[in-house]
Amino acid sequence: MKDTLNPNEWIVMEALWAESPSTLGETIERIGDKVNWGYKTYQSYVNVLEKKGYVSAVKRGRDKFYSPAVSREECIAKESKAILGRMESRSLGLMVTSMVREGDLSKGDRLELMEMLERMLKEEQDGKNS
Repeated sequence: MKDTLNPNEWIVMEALWAESPSTLGETIERIGDKVNWGYKTYQSYVNVLEKKGYVSAVKRGRDKFYSPAVSREECIAKESKAILGRMESRSLGLMVTSMVREGDLSKGDRLELMEMLERMLKEEQDGKNS
């Protein structure tokens, strides 16, 4: 499976994560006016995602029902890993700072991020003390 999704594949996956299993028609309806693709384009993206292993399909009668084969969290983790793999370690702090500033995070999101970092530092420290 390819590690990352392109922006159009993310659109299809978001629709499937929102509700599945779904027919192609239901998926198109859920995507709504986010894009203006023809039917064949939607079908192509779902087929590509199925071949890549991101989507599974089950045929019931005349309809094919699609479901995500991987979670949103797994896709985000793979995307993050791919980005980090392309960056120099010196740039990591700058990238995270930029993402937090430009990411339109709420105060609650920033607090959650800070708490997560504090937990990670504590776990790392506890591991060194063992």
